[in-house]
Amino acid sequence: MRSRMLPDIPYGNMNEEIPDPVAIRGHAAGGLATNLAAGIRATLFLRVTASAFRADAGQLIALALVSLAVDFASAVALSGVDGTIDAGALPSALLWIPLVLLAGHLGARVTKDARYTLLVPVLAGSMGIVFSILSTALWLGLKLEWPTALQLYGGLYRLLFIWWALASWLAVRRLAGPETRHGYAAAWILAAVFLLPAYFFPPDPLWISVESDEPAQESTFSEQALYAQPDLLFDAEEKLQPQRPGVEDLYFVAFAPYASQDVFMKEAKTVTGIMDERFGTTGRSIALISHPSLLDRYPIATLTSLRDVLQAIGERIDPEEDVVMLHLTSHGSQDHELAVEFPPLDLQSIRPQDLRAALDDAGIKWRIVVVSACYSGGFIGPLKDERTMVVTASDARHTSFGCGDAFDFTWFSQAFYDEALRKTRNFEEAFAMAKEAIKVREKKEGMEASNPQLYVGDAMKNKLARMQKQWAEDARAK
Repeated sequence: MRSRMLPDIPYGNMNEEIPDPVAIRGHAAGGLATNLAAGIRATLFLRVTASAFRADAGQLIALALVSLAVDFASAVALSGVDGTIDAGALPSALLWIPLVLLAGHLGARVTKDARYTLLVPVLAGSMGIVFSILSTALWLGLKLEWPTALQLYGGLYRLLFIWWALASWLAVRRLAGPETRHGYAAAWILAAVFLLPAYFFPPDPLWISVESDEPAQESTFSEQALYAQPDLLFDAEEKLQPQRPGVEDLYFVAFAPYASQDVFMKEAKTVTGIMDERFGTTGRSIALISHPSLLDRYPIATLTSLRDVLQAIGERIDPEEDVVMLHLTSHGSQDHELAVEFPPLDLQSIRPQDLRAALDDAGIKWRIVVVSACYSGGFIGPLKDERTMVVTASDARHTSFGCGDAFDFTWFSQAFYDEALRKTRNFEEAFAMAKEAIKVREKKEGMEASNPQLYVGDAMKNKLARMQKQWAEDARAK
């Protein structure tokens, strides 16, 4: 016997019969397969009607369990089997259930059709599972690790979300059929109550990767490499040429302290070459690079080696005349600390205060500091003074981009060094060019703006104006 709350006219098709409630509550596995099949059709923007779903409380529970299983399997596949369950992510993974139940309840009130109460959640749950599987397959096909996939392909991720949201909105709209406006009301309720929060509050992964207790083979720091480090550092410092009296010399230090990714190593080497070519730092540049492939060629990048190099430079320069430029590239934290990692060594991260102290202790007064890292704007406050320039890839509250191994530069360093400073020797002009290029690239990729920052003390501004003229004259003389 039909409920008095159910209309005789079925969804979307005047000639379609409403399925018997007993049939709807059929075998759980068969109902689940039916719902997922309907979810696939809705995902492809094909018309589905109410009878295509088995909408009851049991099916909603089954979809919730399957959704959890799919989310868990996706997180393991993307993060790797070396990990642990994050129980704290469970509430965010289940947040969709009360939201779609609320959307279904409001939809039922607006349409005066009680079936929406469970039909909308079952539809949304079915489509959500389908899209979770599709997006996971995409990231695995691109061979990207989570969350690098979202960082590098944020625009593609947003396109997937838009696809899912439009398909869900249209599926709910079509349930009421073309002859009524009720479907629009229910669809907009779904968008406001469920789809919009899902965009701003995506679920956290249920499985998070952990560092293995055993270092990777390529990261093994052998005893031979360990004892070779003092000689490598000494030799690199000994090759530094002394300052030239009456000439405002520029000394350059590249610092790449994150050994587990190639991009920082590649960037440090290339940026050093650009500075030697464009700004005459040949013989006055030094690179500290942590990478397994360079253990026999470069001193590793640690706070201790950085302090040592700055001391060596401080002994060679005229502190009233010469400028030291420091380029740091690594991962950054929200606490404004630069990651320093080379397994299995236990190394100290670098805070802005550590960098300021190292420069002060070395007697270096004229400073240019470029930090290519997330949240790097936090370095400006502790470093700034009248004789300092600070350039950062982001502000203090946002991430920067381009840390994947597929890149030769982080995004900002590519824009600043490889593009802008190849065209101009004016650092402020180069920053303006780089900031605009980053803005365009982030908008194209669908990323949140990193908002690169620049600080220039008044004394440094005047000094760089003189040095830029000298660099231009040197370039013409070649």
